[in-house]
Amino acid sequence: MRELQELSAASIEQLPGAVPVQSDGRAVALLVPLRPASEAARARFCQALAQAESRRSPEEQAALDREFGP
Repeated sequence: MRELQELSAASIEQLPGAVPVQSDGRAVALLVPLRPASEAARARFCQALAQAESRRSPEEQAALDREFGP
């Protein structure tokens, strides 16, 4: 855990993927470097979101709006 405090943002970005964070010999968290999504991935996400929105009933949309805002 102390070593985690010494990591810079640049060194975290260079990690190959998720790395377990250990305390007293047991994994307590995962350190996951964030990377920007590709344009293709963003387009797939937007398409899937639009499809999901089109299939929602008005009642489902109202419930989502109450929970998360319009």
